[in-house]
Amino acid sequence: MTIANWIFLGLIILALGLWLISIIKHKNILQKVCECLILPLSATLIIMRLTKSLPDSFHLIVITSIAFSFISISAIFLAFEKIYTLRVAGRIASLLNLLCWSLLYEPIFRIHAVPVWLWILCSCAYGAAIIVSCALSGKQRILYYLTFAVSFAIAAFLHFCALIFLCYERTTASVMLFGGASLAAGLVAFHFINLTRLNIKHAGVIRYSLLVVSQILIACSNILLIH
Repeated sequence: MTIANWIFLGLIILALGLWLISIIKHKNILQKVCECLILPLSATLIIMRLTKSLPDSFHLIVITSIAFSFISISAIFLAFEKIYTLRVAGRIASLLNLLCWSLLYEPIFRIHAVPVWLWILCSCAYGAAIIVSCALSGKQRILYYLTFAVSFAIAAFLHFCALIFLCYERTTASVMLFGGASLAAGLVAFHFINLTRLNIKHAGVIRYSLLVVSQILIACSNILLIH
């Protein structure tokens, strides 16, 4: 770890500490500021670590930068989600983030021969998760169901990539990727059901926590992958 790495790590810890204090003390402005800073700071530290493996890590750096740019924009917009336009833009940016990670790991299917029965089994499992989530959400507009189905399908594809990676390559990187992908898929379902049925008081905190942890796990798996 270089001095710059330690500085950014310290800033991340400071931002997380202030974020927790803002939640406890109900300081909404401080909470929103911290939520806008944590992911960009984390991205900077992770990218700095990846640069140590250039030129091999160039492709990972590009994808990681784009993915974190989308999710940072999403976090900023969703911090002001009472504004409809920003809320929609934030969700679109979040989906683009998942799409970036999915495209990064899609080559796994060209490396490993995935049996047809596993494709069918996982497709049924993901399809069942979509049906159950829609049922738990209650009666909604068709467009709402379709939006969730598309969102979860993207997250499910990333999860399937991570599952294949874990099955064929049991490493710390594959475990971290699978954990991050699982949290990302769970976050999509939680957000959808909570909006329509649960209305948990601290849902925003739970959602943001899942978002940060899932992104850091996925990105850190890239660091381990290249080393």
